[in-house]
Amino acid sequence: MTPPPVAPTPTSLSIQVKPTAVPPTIFVPGYSVSGDVLDSSTSFLFGGTLTLEPSGQTATTDHTFGEYEFTDVKDGEYIVTVTPTCVAYGCYKPKELIVDGSDVIEFHFAPFVASLLKGGPPAARSIDATSSRVLALDEIEFAGTSVLLIGPNDMEPGGSARLTVAGPACLRCADLLEVVTATDWSVSPPVGASIDAETGTLSISEAASAGTTYTVTADLGAFAVTKEISIYSAEENPLVGVWTEQETGNVATLLLTSGGEFAATINPYGSYQDYWGDYTFDSSTGVLELIAQGWNQVAPGGDGIGTFSIDANGQLSLSDICLGKWDQPTQLLVDNCEHKFIKQSYFRN
Repeated sequence: MTPPPVAPTPTSLSIQVKPTAVPPTIFVPGYSVSGDVLDSSTSFLFGGTLTLEPSGQTATTDHTFGEYEFTDVKDGEYIVTVTPTCVAYGCYKPKELIVDGSDVIEFHFAPFVASLLKGGPPAARSIDATSSRVLALDEIEFAGTSVLLIGPNDMEPGGSARLTVAGPACLRCADLLEVVTATDWSVSPPVGASIDAETGTLSISEAASAGTTYTVTADLGAFAVTKEISIYSAEENPLVGVWTEQETGNVATLLLTSGGEFAATINPYGSYQDYWGDYTFDSSTGVLELIAQGWNQVAPGGDGIGTFSIDANGQLSLSDICLGKWDQPTQLLVDNCEHKFIKQSYFRN
């Protein structure tokens, strides 16, 4: 008889697992980037925000000397921006930052002075009405580029206005003061316009045609300054002029020229403009369209298409048009619609 088969005896199988290699830790050093931020030539920006791109890191300026600091910034190339983008004195331009193996100190910011920023149609400037001070020509730094003629951009037939030679008391001063100096006045073309040799008062003939442009020249001896003035009909275009908000108080100046250009300034400083472009209107329907062509800063949600009306008191009301306003806590332009303006009169007849 054949014996029954014997079942195999179980044995334990030992499986060895090879340990996974742990990659070595690579230390990437980070560095500090610090500096201060001015908001004018003599004061600091408090509570401003600086942003480092592309990392997205942010830093806030302190309330003592406008100082900020980024920490743990890796080697690389970055762009640093400041918020608010603009302050009264001017606007901050993005700066390129290179971190290469060490801390970066004294990486300071200052606003690019408003008078040197790009802009639209010539701003209708005025003399500082709060000061009785006048300047001699030799008191003005770089007078050849700092002195200008103050006067209207546009005039009606039969109108008159006194033009004034003006300049700043210092290179970075925004306010303009009258400059007292020997001046030889002239206007070209001489047909339809005349200018008083002593006072600089320009008179436009009743017969002057709308669309004519006159050039006024003030020859100061060492150099001359000029200003172009266009003739228009208020009946044909009642919007021409410099308008300011009082009741709503959002837009400091809305400049509308007879040539179809506009410039809006919410937070003014010298000749600074927030944004500018062209405008069209229809008196029969009251439709107004403002089309921005350039800007230093604009409000979010801006809308330049709507309607306008001018009441018996000369108040200009804009409906469904959003030009923005200045928000003091954030130091930014913010969304704002519905505006009411009165026309400014900078110049004495």
